[in-house]
Amino acid sequence: MSALACDAIRARLRDPDPSKRLVISPLLDEKEQAKTGHTAVDIRLGFDFRLVLASSFESISEFPKQGGDASFGRLYRQEYIPFGSSITIHPHQFMLAQTLEYIRLPSDLMAYVVGRSTWGRLGLIVATAIGIHPGFSGSLTFELRNLGETPLTLYPGQAVAQLFFHTVIDADNDPASGVALQAQYVGVVDMVPKNISSKKTQKTLRKLIKKFSKDMKI
Repeated sequence: MSALACDAIRARLRDPDPSKRLVISPLLDEKEQAKTGHTAVDIRLGFDFRLVLASSFESISEFPKQGGDASFGRLYRQEYIPFGSSITIHPHQFMLAQTLEYIRLPSDLMAYVVGRSTWGRLGLIVATAIGIHPGFSGSLTFELRNLGETPLTLYPGQAVAQLFFHTVIDADNDPASGVALQAQYVGVVDMVPKNISSKKTQKTLRKLIKKFSKDMKI
């Protein structure tokens, strides 16, 4: 793989070939978000947040005992924060946030999500799933955690992370066959997890649990 410099990123944003074009929309300030001499594009907080609620769950389990509820939606409360308003993340608090930008990668590009160092020095960790596969389309979800000792006020539109892009060797020429098209979060609007494992892995684990565990009913 080879990394794309700023000029190459801008060129891909304007590529006349839709199958090669990189989409990051909206770019509120292209020169600020894709600075000359840099190798990344800043991405911003959107309006949608999910706050973790105090839970009566004994634990989060992919295979709850005695037919329990495995719905992850009960773990979160939705908060919509418009432009001009803010949300505070307190020390050691965890929340989910969606990017302002919609992103679409062609089949020959992948990306890494990395938190911005300024926020990191204040204690804010952007622990998003770091790799974005070729063919991905949708908004990204940030997993935000304040590891500092001071509350941090966040505003929609603030740049909290950056994307680094790499070309993929031997990429499929058909962008519609990108690897990410089979992922559970492609094009997703809802940030709440759906599954911990793939259906194939779940099936295998169920068989193993039934074989070796006498007291778990799944």
